[in-house]
Amino acid sequence: MAWEQAGLPLEKEAHAPWALERQVRLVAGLLILIGLALSHVWPLAIVIAWFVPLGLIFAALTDSCMMGMLLAKLPWNRSAPACSLPKNGQ
Repeated sequence: MAWEQAGLPLEKEAHAPWALERQVRLVAGLLILIGLALSHVWPLAIVIAWFVPLGLIFAALTDSCMMGMLLAKLPWNRSAPACSLPKNGQ
């Protein structure tokens, strides 16, 4: 951050995925909205809206985030494999 604050040049990937925490907040918010919207048609859908805050509380107490771990496995969150030398060293 000091490098950026000093105004020095930065290299940023134009198509880099959002930060994982930002993705978790988006999905959590969407799940709550979907649960609330569906509950007008199907009352049991309110369970979805209740599940998200319970999951966030559990994540805070255990310092682990299952949603984040699941999102990290999605293709756009995986880094490209590093180049490596062939096994014969050439």
